[in-house]
Amino acid sequence: MSLSVPASVDLPSIVYRTVARNWAEGGAATNVNRSSQNWRWMLQPHIGATNCSPEVVLERAIAAACLAEGRDDWANQVPVASGLIAGAADGRRAIDLAQRRGEQHYELIELKVATDTPLYAAVELLGYASLWLLAREAPPAHAPSLLTADRIDLRVLAPATFYAPFRLAGLERSVDTGTRSLGHANGLAITFAFDVLPEGLVKQPARNEALLQTLAKRRRLHAGD
Repeated sequence: MSLSVPASVDLPSIVYRTVARNWAEGGAATNVNRSSQNWRWMLQPHIGATNCSPEVVLERAIAAACLAEGRDDWANQVPVASGLIAGAADGRRAIDLAQRRGEQHYELIELKVATDTPLYAAVELLGYASLWLLAREAPPAHAPSLLTADRIDLRVLAPATFYAPFRLAGLERSVDTGTRSLGHANGLAITFAFDVLPEGLVKQPARNEALLQTLAKRRRLHAGD
């Protein structure tokens, strides 16, 4: 099954314009100091006793492993829209996982196991990237380090079975091209790709160092394309 957008459609630009319009109409720039949580860098391993979502279970296992190993290059549940627009239903939006890859280089990860589609996940990431660009233009008084980055890699991270029903090479190229153009227009580097989650982490998440070693083996879905 092909999962794509028409060649004439610049999806990253469309998402950015939509988010920017909502940002402006909601007066978000005047509310950036209402919450100190947006773009925070923190590990949260706690999970509710009744929450059995495979994405949440794995995400919190990664957070717990990082804490156990004293790692500070990972964060999870990074809020992006808390308090920006009064009454907005999206105020609790958060990035599943983030990794600091270098001094000003970060990776933002949308983790999927068995819900939604690769296109849905891509649009979610593009929304986060759009908010990141807007937050850089109107940063809070104490800007988190994530807002000072000059390179952001957007990554959908999911098992091979999540991608299997779809032909995604065209969609990945299209979104990556548009994302790079959006970043270039703002003097920044932004990329997009689909990454494959090692199958062992889906079936039975390992603990601590073993989990992180397995996670490091994630690969591009279309390596070499």
